[in-house]
This record gives sequence, C-alpha cells and structure tokens, in this order.
Amino acid sequence: MRWARLASAVALLAAGSALVWLGYLGRSVEEIPWGLLVPGYVYFALMATGSSIVNSIYTVFGYRGPNGEYEKIIKLGVWFSLITIVPAWIMILMDLRSPLSAVNIFVHSQGGLSLFFQYRSGITWMATLYMLFALALLVELVYFIRSEVDERLRAMKSAELAIAVAVLVVTVVLHSNLGQVFGNVAAVPAWYGPHMALYFIASAIAIGAAGQALFISAFAGSLGIKDFVARYYGRMLMIALPVLAFIKGWMVISSWYNPAAWEGYKLIVSSPNFYVFEIGLLLAVPFALAALAYYRKSLPLALAAAALVVAAGFVDKYDLLIEPQAAHISYSLGGWAGVGSVHYAPTLSQIEIAVGSVLAYIALLALGVSLLPLKPGEKPKVLYIFK
Repeated sequence: MRWARLASAVALLAAGSALVWLGYLGRSVEEIPWGLLVPGYVYFALMATGSSIVNSIYTVFGYRGPNGEYEKIIKLGVWFSLITIVPAWIMILMDLRSPLSAVNIFVHSQGGLSLFFQYRSGITWMATLYMLFALALLVELVYFIRSEVDERLRAMKSAELAIAVAVLVVTVVLHSNLGQVFGNVAAVPAWYGPHMALYFIASAIAIGAAGQALFISAFAGSLGIKDFVARYYGRMLMIALPVLAFIKGWMVISSWYNPAAWEGYKLIVSSPNFYVFEIGLLLAVPFALAALAYYRKSLPLALAAAALVVAAGFVDKYDLLIEPQAAHISYSLGGWAGVGSVHYAPTLSQIEIAVGSVLAYIALLALGVSLLPLKPGEKPKVLYIFK
C-alpha cells in the first residue's frame, strides 16, 4: 500500500512538472505586468508563512493543548509550512522570462564591476528572506525528527526555542518586507501605503491556519485529536478573520479619499467577487462556521470553514493584485497622465503553470508523509539520515 502511494505521488509530481514546463514554453506577452502567477505566488507564500506563525503557538509560546495534542502534529505542521513555499517559488520563477536570471538579484555586473547583494532592493530582501525562512523551517523539522530518537537533543530546550524564535522573526520580517514591496509601488496607488504589511500578516494567519487544518485533518482520526483540531483551528479562524475584515475595511475606506487608489478599489468593490467571495465566503460564513466548530467541537464544521477560507482567500488575493493593475493609470500632478483601463484574463500558459505547481505541491506533501517520520513514534522508513 505504501509503495502504491509513493508511486502515485511520483506520478503526480511528474505530471505537475510536465504541465509547468509546457506552460513555460507557451509564455507570451501579458496585458498587465503581474498576472495570475503573482497572486498565486503571494497566496502560497502567505499560506506557508501563516502556517509557520500558527506553529509558533506551540514552538515559541509553549501551548501544548489540553492533553498534549499539539506534540502529535507539530512535525506535520512544520512540513506543511516548508512545502507550501515550493509552489510559490515555482510560480514566481516561471513568471520570469528567464528563470535563471533570478541570480542577478544577488550577483550581477555593472560597468565591468561585480556587484553583490542589492541591499536597497525590496525584491532582493524578499528572495533572501524566503531562503532564510525555508532554511530555518528545514532546521526546525530536522530538530524535531532527531529529538524523537536523541534524548540529549530533546533535553536542549534552549536550542528548540532559539530555532523557533528564528523562524518566527524571519516570518514576521518577511511579511513586513512583502508589504513594503507592494506598498512602495507608487505606480499602482491602490497598493501604496503601510496597510499592505498588516493585510498580508492577517491574511497569512487566516489562510495558513485554514490550509494547515485541511492537511492535519487527514491524520486527526488516527491520532485521536478530532476535538482538538476542531477547537484549535476554529479558534484561530475566529481570531484572524475579524482582524482581516477590519484591515480590509479600512483599506477600502482609505482608498475612497484617494482618487487614484479608488480607480482600482472601485473595480474591486463593484465586482460580485467582493460581496460573494471576499465578504461572504472569506469572512462572514467561515467565521460563523468556525465559531460553531469551536463550541460544538465539530471537525466537519471546522473543515468547511477552512475550505471556504482557502478557496475564497485566493480570490481575495487575485482581486487585490489584478484589479488595480487593470484600472485607469495613472493619477499624477492633479490629473490623469496614463492609459485607460484594460481587461485581463489569465492565459492558457499561466493556468498550466499554476495547475502544474499545485499538482507538484500535493505530490510533495504526500511524499513527505510517506518518507519522513512525521507522526508520533514513527521510525524513519527510507531516509535513514534521521536515525
């Protein structure tokens, strides 16, 4: 049975990789600078980092659950955070005309001189922080796996805390920098401002908790933690969603007083997506379901809330990043100085890359569960380096 699961995961990984390559070969000039793959990248990056913040409730702040339930799922949670960053990397690299040119972020030549690390560039810091984030998560995962079989390592609580704090600090700084990358884009006024960092952090916690809940729920029955999963993730959504609603509300209100920003936001708020997905299926309905899941200890209700947040959360990112680029550009020096609004629809190649990235992501999650000792008491199955 395990070998059948492994074979299925490898086949899915191959199919996803082939679809990504096919989409890359079919790339064409897009109507707007940042199309489908950028919201896709932001979405999975936020889910990964938000999941890591959720893990910090255990790793940094010491919450174990009423009966130590969190100890049973922490390795699964760290694995989810680590692998969820992969589709984000794939999409952003495939969005480049030449993916290998990404190395120029760190090293390139100008005027015959070699320049290293463009510290004034938010994109350079973005790439650096994502690599540090993944490295810190990898160290944390190896620590948890090794501490299962090494009493001395298990006793080094200061090392565990230091790793966990490093992960949390990198995660928060990463969100802040992501907000700065968008918030300093004066050419797209709907993004401009400090609210983007707050929005990304709140949104990350919501979709990170929701995505992790769906993943962890697959093991809740066998681990005997259904009630804990329902209450814990229900409570996380009950906290995160009102904060996200508050920030989104003020983003819209603030844009009303900025004619250039309102050109983008009025496209968002006049769309059915805003009321159906962003208000209804991302905020209102999931909050109600999460509250019921918490008080009734209902795992199905918690999963329904999580599924809605995962699905509508992508629509929210898509609208916020796409619509302002399609708006009338741009309002400057007291008048309109740019072009009229455009209509955008994802191309087939973008869809192929996005779908292929998701298939590869699902395959990697499944491979990790099959190959790594992520559940309590599991011994290494294939990768004996963890012995």
